[in-house]
Amino acid sequence: MNLRCTLCNRTYPLDTRRWRCECGGAFDVAGLPGFDPATVDSSAPGLWRYRATLPLPENATPVTLGEVTTPLVEAELDGLRFHCKVEYLSPTGSFKDRGTAVLVSVLRALGVQKVVEDSSGNAGASLAAYTARAGIACTVFVPAHASPAKQAQIAAFGAQLVRVPGPRENAARAVQEAAAEGAYYASHYYNPLGLAGLRTIAYELWEQLGRRVPDNVVLPAGHGTLLLGIYRGFRDLKQAGLITRLPRLFAVQAQPCAPLHAAFIQGNAEPIIVEEGATVAEGVRIARPLRGQEILAAVRETGGQVLAVPDEETLAGRDALARRGLYVEPTSAVAIAALAHLRPVIGADEITVVPLTGSGFKSPLHQPRFQEVVRDFVRQHGLLHTPETHALDLVSEVGEVAKEVLKSTDYGQRPFAPTPELADELGDALYALAALADSCGVDLEQSLEGVLHKYAARLESTGHAGSD
Repeated sequence: MNLRCTLCNRTYPLDTRRWRCECGGAFDVAGLPGFDPATVDSSAPGLWRYRATLPLPENATPVTLGEVTTPLVEAELDGLRFHCKVEYLSPTGSFKDRGTAVLVSVLRALGVQKVVEDSSGNAGASLAAYTARAGIACTVFVPAHASPAKQAQIAAFGAQLVRVPGPRENAARAVQEAAAEGAYYASHYYNPLGLAGLRTIAYELWEQLGRRVPDNVVLPAGHGTLLLGIYRGFRDLKQAGLITRLPRLFAVQAQPCAPLHAAFIQGNAEPIIVEEGATVAEGVRIARPLRGQEILAAVRETGGQVLAVPDEETLAGRDALARRGLYVEPTSAVAIAALAHLRPVIGADEITVVPLTGSGFKSPLHQPRFQEVVRDFVRQHGLLHTPETHALDLVSEVGEVAKEVLKSTDYGQRPFAPTPELADELGDALYALAALADSCGVDLEQSLEGVLHKYAARLESTGHAGSD
């Protein structure tokens, strides 16, 4: 086995430190074994039943945290019955563990000692856990707006956590700079070793459904590695003559950031460049999916669709599923929200599978925050401008606050007393601050949390909160 560029077909050894081809193309694993039922190890747990299909060196000992065959649970919403593949019962609470277990097993066998990764949360938490198990140093770059629970999970496993302000893409740029300094870039979307591990979801589904293929698979898609893993797994089964067709694949995105949906609607072969809008479904907040062309091709080949759902439907879907005993994070719930839109094309007697990709405990129950209220307002009324414009507006409003404070004391002639005008100006300043943060892709609550942590550390070490 080796790595092959998807653009120019140039090959690299499995142990290369390059994370993409010299031409800029992404890698795939060339020479992967196909699926053969005779090679399934019924004594092995979870994905390791299918070790014969994985890109592990012969001498590699699996790095495992006790992966299991995730259950297939039947559910019903508004009369539509479907099967939930409960991937959040994986060791770190998300489907990412399938790919990470394979990737880290290979890296340990190759002698890699330090890795870096960028992630909105789940992939980083998974990599932090498995590298901790393997004794490999790990640094994870996350967007500052990522879920606090996911950031805490990454740090708990001992990985170095680097918060990067701004859009999700900023974290990707930061990690690539770190990789240029010599660390192994264990990317969950550039590195194809983990993608090979995700094929095992299809193998499990085939076995759990009595060696049948589902009619439909509905799943969230950001970089689309889950969709591609499932597609390739079912393709393996078809090439082995074990099934005669592929399931229809329905990729679901969040409306604020839906480049695949835009391309699908317009008939494009490649994703449309879109703005990285803020969404509760942070795991699919990907404006430029690396393997977007292959995702779109897989969806079209199988007769599926790409959908985009608004955040309010995502949260309603999450809550409805939770009331049936299955608690998922918003990223996973986009697929639940999409089911209502797919009712006209999914038959009542068809087998539909929805992978539940991440645990709800990774994201707190969502409550409207002032920044989100401002965000919705400025977008609804066309008031979102450049960061420079919002910065000037904030400076102006802070000046108005200072003026009202001075006026309330008659410029120092009497004691301060708050006035309605001061409260109004503080509201203007708060609006201007939230609009500036939104235009910069900064989550103010995350920023405040980081600042309070910084001040607490200073107070503990120096006795005062200010910088030296």
